[in-house]
Order: sequence, then C-alpha cells, then structure tokens
Amino acid sequence: MKKTMLTFSLFCMLGLNGCDQSRSSTAPDNMPSTDRAATQPSTKIPDWIADYKGFIACEDCEKILVSLQLNKDHSYTLKEVYFFKQRIKQKQSTGTFTVDPQDSNILQLLNGKNKNMRYLSIHPQQVEFLDHHKRSFLEASKYKIAAIQNIEVNNALKYVDIQADLSSTEQVLLNNIPSTQLTYFFEVNNHAEHALKLRNSDIVLVDQHNNEHKASIQDSPIAPIASNTTQYLLVSFTYPKANTAAYINIK
Repeated sequence: MKKTMLTFSLFCMLGLNGCDQSRSSTAPDNMPSTDRAATQPSTKIPDWIADYKGFIACEDCEKILVSLQLNKDHSYTLKEVYFFKQRIKQKQSTGTFTVDPQDSNILQLLNGKNKNMRYLSIHPQQVEFLDHHKRSFLEASKYKIAAIQNIEVNNALKYVDIQADLSSTEQVLLNNIPSTQLTYFFEVNNHAEHALKLRNSDIVLVDQHNNEHKASIQDSPIAPIASNTTQYLLVSFTYPKANTAAYINIK
C-alpha cells in the first residue's frame, strides 16, 4: 500500500513539473508590458522627416524664403517670407501631412486652418514644391529646398541675433587640395538702434583644431542692415576635407 501511494505521489510530482515546464516554454500572459514591447519591431523614421529651408521662385515677388518642418507625428509647420522691392511679407501655417496613396514619393500638406492642400515630391535631402495637379513646375530646380542642420553660433555683437542653418555640402578643390564647402542660411535680426554693417571678415568657421576659415557672403558687400529689421544671407565656408566644422564665430 505504501509502495502504491509512493508511486502515485511521484507520478503526480512528475506530471506537475511537466506542466510547469510546458507553460514556461511559452511567453506568460502576465509578462510585464515593457518586456513585451521590447520584443516588438521598431518603426523606422523616414529620412525625409527633417527641417528644410531655401529660396523658391515667385511669380508676384522677387523670391520666397521657405522654412518647412516635417515632424514624426505627421504634423508640419510652414513659414514663408515673401520678398518685394520695398517690403517683406511673412506667412505661417500648420497642419498635417500624408503620403499620396497613388505615389509614395509625394506628400500632401493639409492646412489645419483653411483646409487647402499643397503637394511636395521627395528627393534625397530635398523636397520640391509641386503645382495643384501634383506636377513639377517648368523650372523644377527653382522650387526645391534642402534639408538643413543647425550649428552653434558664437556671436559677439550686441542686440543682434544670428541663426545659421546648413543647407548644402559640396566637395571641391581649393588650391588642388580636396576640400569641403559648406553653405549656410543666415537669419540676422538686428535689434540695435543703429544699422549693422556685416562684412566677410566678421564671420569665420572654426574647425575641430580651432583653425578659422573665412566666410564668403553671396552678393557681398551687403547693404547695412537697418535697425529692427531681419536680413537673410547665404554664407559659404571652404576648408580642407580632413577637418570638421565645430562652430561659427561672429566677431
């Protein structure tokens, strides 16, 4: 009798252990949510989720400076500065964007206020504004703006705010030396009571070895920047390819 009970007890123990092992081989229902989330594949953010800035053509004005921010949550902010001969007009809009169901290279920007739709085509490190029929304008290159990157600006000028955004990088030869040319969009806000005179020699790019590289301002020399006004500039720097840009210094 004792031998029978011992055998039965041993069978029950083995049976229970077997059940426990079979349950432990699968993910338990009470696994912490953080552990379950860690096993889920991550969603890759598209390369074109970025900030863009550049000048585009304008039929009724001289040019338009466009700043576009595309966010991960599919919202956007669009700032446009219209340049006329005697004045500047600024507009800003926000909304959401979606990928065109017929063409995955086209983005649809829906204005959150007036529900107007604008269209962009996606290019490597660029976006291109399209017409209302989702077609390129006749001179498509004049409607493209580039992805930008910010850089630190050490500014010694009082009552002047300067923001610099990298818009393009090119590999060039300078005195037969492989070099890098960086072009930045400068936004210069002069809050002083007097006009600001800004020259090429006032702006330098400092590399990782603390070497200074002089600026080249497009359309230089530029006219003095009047008090309480904003000026937009294209500024380039060229330096040996082996170096790395660290920050911009305004003297």
